[in-house]
Amino acid sequence: MKREIRFQGKKLEYTLIQAPRRDVLIQALEGGLTRVYAPKRMPLSEIDALEGRRAGEIRAMQQALAPAPLRSGECVRVEGRPRRLRLEKGTRESFLTETEWVLFCPDPENARQVRDRARSFLAEMALVRIRERLEVYAPRIGVSYGRVTVRNQRTRWGSCSAKGNLNFNWRLILAPEKCLEYVVIHELCHRREFNHSARFWDLVQRQMRDYQVWKDYLKKNGAGLNF
Repeated sequence: MKREIRFQGKKLEYTLIQAPRRDVLIQALEGGLTRVYAPKRMPLSEIDALEGRRAGEIRAMQQALAPAPLRSGECVRVEGRPRRLRLEKGTRESFLTETEWVLFCPDPENARQVRDRARSFLAEMALVRIRERLEVYAPRIGVSYGRVTVRNQRTRWGSCSAKGNLNFNWRLILAPEKCLEYVVIHELCHRREFNHSARFWDLVQRQMRDYQVWKDYLKKNGAGLNF
């Protein structure tokens, strides 16, 4: 449920989740959001008071989570290859070269707008690459699939629903191309083996003999695939 309190004359909002637990957990999230996990029987007034007492600490954590602004001249890896970012004012279509990423924004000085435009561009690029790989590997594995979406997922690189809908993390486009290919194969193999059994991994290996290399790469470097 959404809760609202006043702290030092300012309105503070947080999402409250009450569950059978003994302690209170406060999470500071990106975008200035706060989530509070509290015992089911704890009075709301006590939870609000705790949120108020820790408001300064929460604000500091949120500021620490805020990503640094993207600036011209920075090096950003796209498909595992370094590109020098060049911000340009305008609404033209952004593009990549072998060494450069030219990103058009109506206001290149607006950090949030730049980041949103950058992520939107990369998410669209990721969807194109993913669809290309799906068209190659779905017939080889002998499966079909439903809706395909690219999302800003925090922990998963991909997922497959029981209905065959596939979700992928846009950040895969920052990794070497083989990582994206591995995740596509992984999710398509779930269309035949909806588990992580030995048969599932054997099916993955038949499509990509060195899949473990790219699986390990994502595990080791995944946290750094962002900006």
